[in-house]
Amino acid sequence: MKSLPIKICIVVGLLSLLSACKISPPVTTDYDTSYDYSKLRSYAWVAAKDPSKVSTLDNRRQINAIETVLNRKGFNKINQQAKPDFLLRTHTITDKKIDVNTFYSIWGYYPYYHHYHGPHYYNNTVVREYEVGTLVLDIVDPIKKEIIWRGSVSRKLGVYRNRSPEERASIALTNAEFLLASFPPGRVMTDK
Repeated sequence: MKSLPIKICIVVGLLSLLSACKISPPVTTDYDTSYDYSKLRSYAWVAAKDPSKVSTLDNRRQINAIETVLNRKGFNKINQQAKPDFLLRTHTITDKKIDVNTFYSIWGYYPYYHHYHGPHYYNNTVVREYEVGTLVLDIVDPIKKEIIWRGSVSRKLGVYRNRSPEERASIALTNAEFLLASFPPGRVMTDK
């Protein structure tokens, strides 16, 4: 009987550890291996091509989250006219995905004629279509006008549904942390 409280404590401890872990969204990065990232100190955003385009609240949250992570890594935001070391540009992509799950269930036995015929197996297949949003962040060399680093993070759309503005900002910050975890490549930086 003494082992039951110990088992309960172990289960509760494991559950609390699992709940504390952040679930990593799918992140992809690519970069120019010949570029010297050690000289990067300041950044600016690429000006929008269409000044009449309205920025949504979620777009501003994403930009603020990216800036927060970059500032923690020691980079400073400056005006584009002040000649930053790199430029930032984001865009989003929406894609449809299909999720197919098959569930097997057992129903009934055949005990006929005094020998065992085994259970019946039924399978149910559920097909769900959903949309995934991908945020792409390009880091551009301001002189050559070439992308030197690209990262993307994907999330199932609807993650913001029924969330407060604070929760939405927290999700955007988590996405930015995972997105920029490997930037700059080849240089280990600690968060301040």
